[in-house]
Amino acid sequence: MYLIDQMKSLMVDYREKYEEQEALNKKLSDELESLRGKNDRGKLLLDNLLDSIPAAIVIVDLQGNISGINREFTSLFGYTADEARGMKLEDLIVPDDLLRDAPGIHDLTIENNRIEKKIIRRRKNGKQINVSLIATSIIINGEIAAYLGIYRDISTDIKNQLIQEILYNISTAALNQMDVKDIYPIIVHELNKIWDTTNFFIALYDKKTETLSMPFFADEKDSFDKVPARKTITRWVIGMKRSVLLKEEDLKNLENSGDIALVGTPCKIWMGVPLKAGNEIIGIMALQDYHDENKFSQDDVNVLEFIANQIAIAIQRRTMLDNMIQASLKAEEAARSKQQFMSTMSHEIRTPLNEVIGIANLLMQGNPREDQMDFIRTLRFSGNHLLTLVNDVLDFNKMESGKIVFEQVQFNLGEFLQDIMRTYSFRSKAKNLDFDIVSRDNLPAEVIGDPIRLNQILSNLLSNALKFTSSGSIHVILNELSRTGNNIRIEFRVQDTGLGIPKDRQKIIFDSYTQASADTTRQYGGTGLGLAICKKLVELQGGTIDVESEPGAGSTFRFFLTFGIPEKTETAGKTEKPESYSGLEGKRILMAEDNKVNFFVANKFLVSWGVQVTHAENGKIAVDLLNREDFDLVIMDLHMPVMDGIEATRIIRESPDMRIRSIPVIALTAAIMSETHDKIEDLAINDYVLKPFKPRDLFDKIYKNIRVE
Repeated sequence: MYLIDQMKSLMVDYREKYEEQEALNKKLSDELESLRGKNDRGKLLLDNLLDSIPAAIVIVDLQGNISGINREFTSLFGYTADEARGMKLEDLIVPDDLLRDAPGIHDLTIENNRIEKKIIRRRKNGKQINVSLIATSIIINGEIAAYLGIYRDISTDIKNQLIQEILYNISTAALNQMDVKDIYPIIVHELNKIWDTTNFFIALYDKKTETLSMPFFADEKDSFDKVPARKTITRWVIGMKRSVLLKEEDLKNLENSGDIALVGTPCKIWMGVPLKAGNEIIGIMALQDYHDENKFSQDDVNVLEFIANQIAIAIQRRTMLDNMIQASLKAEEAARSKQQFMSTMSHEIRTPLNEVIGIANLLMQGNPREDQMDFIRTLRFSGNHLLTLVNDVLDFNKMESGKIVFEQVQFNLGEFLQDIMRTYSFRSKAKNLDFDIVSRDNLPAEVIGDPIRLNQILSNLLSNALKFTSSGSIHVILNELSRTGNNIRIEFRVQDTGLGIPKDRQKIIFDSYTQASADTTRQYGGTGLGLAICKKLVELQGGTIDVESEPGAGSTFRFFLTFGIPEKTETAGKTEKPESYSGLEGKRILMAEDNKVNFFVANKFLVSWGVQVTHAENGKIAVDLLNREDFDLVIMDLHMPVMDGIEATRIIRESPDMRIRSIPVIALTAAIMSETHDKIEDLAINDYVLKPFKPRDLFDKIYKNIRVE
């Protein structure tokens, strides 16, 4: 009766441990209950009860000898009841190397009446298996009468956990490794937890070239790197689209039938599975053995196939990621090359333009005849027009690559508008158009923003208005929209009575390389970038731009920008713009410029302003001259041979001589890319002038920065 009570208690615990057998255990518990008081049939019924339990059960006496086992024990470990009875349990199923750590019957006491462990045990054929053990004492009249052990095969659970761990580690590696080639050693390391990977390879298949590359190949006999696919067993598996387990005889039969041509040393057994990523087979994984034809089973094939499918996805994703990274790096390199090319082109194009426009400006100061003045104006206008087209292309490239630079400087809005008026009055009169600029609502005289970019926006809009208006008028109107603190939002309107834009073209007119029609391009020219540049310049400054237009009635372009309002402060005469080109008389300026024509043009203006000019053909000569002579300011071209202006300025700013280190430096450059702008700021260059320069701009910046004794 005590034995039956013990069995019932153990079955209840077993049911709680393994819920999937709950219904069966309930039935057994009910049967055990019915055995109470039936001693004459107890033993027979107990034997039948033990055999009906779906777990391996063994009963051991106090001396450690096996008293009985059930059928499931025989099925799990391979021993019959007659073979097991009287044997020591540890001699029967405990591997020799685990005897020392194996739990013994002495571990079970009245107080400690239960053991639960996951352990390794040995079958009759010598194969080791993972099992779970629940052991308990059988108590009769308050004393231990025997011991009961319940074993359950958990090899599948352990293998599934191991497979999950392997897949997790491989997937993690695929995400974390910098290159796909770094994943393969990790794959091998993980698979080695299940199989001996002494003879293991991964082959990737290239459909275009019909070749197999071996990103990983380990073999005790052969060595391959890249081979033609042809009739290899690998290519045969890819063609069959299924996993195979082939022994030496199977391989010979396939070779004799002409299906494959064996490559390398013949093996005893070969196991290969396709690497499937979706519907595509990208290669195979294979294990082979040269000694034991029973090394692998169909079970191994199934497991390797499952792992291979996940590995294929990981490899494909990593390869795609690597390709994306490479494409990104190439794109970045292409962008850098493009940026360098545009910077070089900017310098190369602007330099001759600087010469042409500079010479035109010099000729206009020489009191030419009226007919000569017309030629000079046409020459200067054409040069400026070409410069506008070049600026459009270069600036569009800078905006596309995010390299555009916006200044925040204080400038006089009224004088800015007067410059715009002077620039476009001549062209308007030439077409008999009325042109005016109206500033309403008492706008502040001084604002803080980027006058160069504002000029660029208005110039593009006005150039279009002049281009497409044959009669009537063009008006520029400024309105204050709002003021918040020290900021003001201003509406700019450019109205014309020109061709107008059809409704269906108004939405795309701001797109790159787009004009109202192909006829427009043929008749009026242009790059189709002007409005796209306006839109980007406005939006990059936090503003908006739109158009209202009717074909035949003209167009109104509106854009909105926010400017800062400077605090009203008393200013010295030095900071006020002089009305004439005076105030530089007797000043000594060092000009570093390698282009003789550029120096000739600049020198003519500087000398006319009373400046004493010293010429240096490169940065090295400029530095040497500064160490020997005193100057009030340096004009530094940034692109020069021997030593460029950036390096020369760095040497100047690092000079131990305070006189040299603090001298004002104005950069003379064909374009301000963001990298150049950063270098100018890093080197504390005081200001810069863009080529081709306007005499007024050059004078104002020299006047503003020149050293005062």
